[in-house]
Amino acid sequence: MMIAMGVDGNNQILPLAFAIVENESYASWSWFLSHVKKHVVKYSEGICLIFDRHAGILKAVNDHGSPWLEPHGFHRYCLRHFINNFNDKFRNSQLKALAYRAGSQNQIRKFNSIMEEIGKINPKARQWLKEYAPEKWTLAHDGGKRYGLLTINLSEIFNSVLKGARFLPITACVQLTFYRLVHYFDVRRPMGFSAQANGDMFTPHVLAKQAALMSKAGAHFLRDFNRQKGIFEVITQKGKNVQVVELYKKTCTCGKWEIFKYPCSHVLSACAKLSLNTWQYIDKCYSIANYCATWSSEFSPLHHEAYWPNSSYIRGLLPNSELKRDKKGRPRSTRLRNGMDIKEGKKPNTCGICKLSGHNRATCPLKPRRMDA
Repeated sequence: MMIAMGVDGNNQILPLAFAIVENESYASWSWFLSHVKKHVVKYSEGICLIFDRHAGILKAVNDHGSPWLEPHGFHRYCLRHFINNFNDKFRNSQLKALAYRAGSQNQIRKFNSIMEEIGKINPKARQWLKEYAPEKWTLAHDGGKRYGLLTINLSEIFNSVLKGARFLPITACVQLTFYRLVHYFDVRRPMGFSAQANGDMFTPHVLAKQAALMSKAGAHFLRDFNRQKGIFEVITQKGKNVQVVELYKKTCTCGKWEIFKYPCSHVLSACAKLSLNTWQYIDKCYSIANYCATWSSEFSPLHHEAYWPNSSYIRGLLPNSELKRDKKGRPRSTRLRNGMDIKEGKKPNTCGICKLSGHNRATCPLKPRRMDA
């Protein structure tokens, strides 16, 4: 099952497209992505596709005329998958942690500093990272195309929602997916209407972010450089860092405004200095109006098949008997497990008696033994 997911203005997963194919290949991914373009993206420009660097997807998105090529669209790598490939080559937990930090930094100077640290440990590791365009895997060089989304973890979450559906017969699999999708829309649609009734202009996600950033903004110190152009030097109290805000260019040297599309604490501090309305600087994707439009689609119940309209497709299609499995029972999974199947930060199981790893309570050498009379 292939899935295309989006993210709404409240930072919630938005299911977009599903397809069942024989295998993951260039042909199947090219077919699937062409339909995502035709039926989902349509005439929208600047859509960013984040994926796991599967060879079939890489080839499909780089095809001549692909909608995921600049300037019509963009494609980026899932940072977790990218760093997993990096770790497969160098097998060093310290380098892996540093490479992930480099990819997730929002400031170029911090990215460069971490890359230098990687180079001191292993020059070949740094060279491997430099062979890939930095905008594909780093937040600092992304230009705000991925809205701060580093990984495809949200898609993995929806995979868990569909857990149990994949090994069902195709009809049952499609039906279960459809009903769970209906449930998603039915639960989230009322939230938008409720927020509109309360007079909210933006989603709870961005309201909470702005409230937290506003508390930080009060501790910043500002120097005016040009009030007419909205240019300020902002000095933070905690780290004594210096950032430059240019309100009319909508930039801040911390990079967060461009990345996340809502004002950072430095911008909020500058707006307070000029008594400006900060909500004007929040991207419209976070508006309640857009949220309501996102979840406004409705689905019709599936009637009994006796009421279905006649299909216009060619009848008389027969299954290919050569593809029939000879063995009984569920087919063995051919999926290759890798570092992505290991939960980050997972602790080893420990014994409940001695608190050591490598065994459990039943086999613990300190377990009290029953003495026979």
